[in-house]
Amino acid sequence: MDKSLYLMATGMLLRKRREAARLTLADLSNRSGVTIAHLSRIENGLTDVRLSTLQRVIDAMGANLSDLVVAPTATVSARTVLERRAAGRVRVERAGLGPSDPDARLDRKERAGVDVSVERAAVAST
Repeated sequence: MDKSLYLMATGMLLRKRREAARLTLADLSNRSGVTIAHLSRIENGLTDVRLSTLQRVIDAMGANLSDLVVAPTATVSARTVLERRAAGRVRVERAGLGPSDPDARLDRKERAGVDVSVERAAVAST
């Protein structure tokens, strides 16, 4: 995981945990001894927090370090993306629609009960 994403995710989890404990930044600052400004930078993912500082903050909230574990993000391989794109293209072609078939789109809207007369006039004039 990219370091900046990790910092943002950790900060987000800290903020959620603090808000769930109904603590303000000032409350947490008083309990942990960490300045409000530093807590804000941590929660916004702007600073790489030291483990000792993180532990003080977590203790002050009555939480455990395991509560802040950030799961790695799921990724999809490029091959999977290309296979899904090709499958989607096949479904579109089977439906008789093309990527730039405005008449088919307007027909679907019309079947759904939408007035498309203005759009049809615009398509006809181009």
